[in-house]
Amino acid sequence: VLLNATTRRNVSGKVVGVLGVGQDITERKRVEGEKTRVAQELQTFIDTANAPIFGIDENGNVNEWNNKAAEITGFSSQEVLGRNLVQDFITEEFRVSV
Repeated sequence: VLLNATTRRNVSGKVVGVLGVGQDITERKRVEGEKTRVAQELQTFIDTANAPIFGIDENGNVNEWNNKAAEITGFSSQEVLGRNLVQDFITEEFRVSV
């Protein structure tokens, strides 16, 4: 149950009471738990995939790097996360084409 309360005041601003509202959030909590479970399951799928999976943000910085990508490249996720994929990991001769 989620409870919200606020003071109730008269026209002169004096507190004359409290107004409380209770809300059943059982379903919301269940849905949040399910979303967390699915997100964890998907992360495990990415981490254990038998193919390299990586992601970059709109600036070209690495924001995902799975175990297979680390195995193939020799770079751990700690080494690449937050770094620019093209500038830091693609040799100069191939940067334009990437």
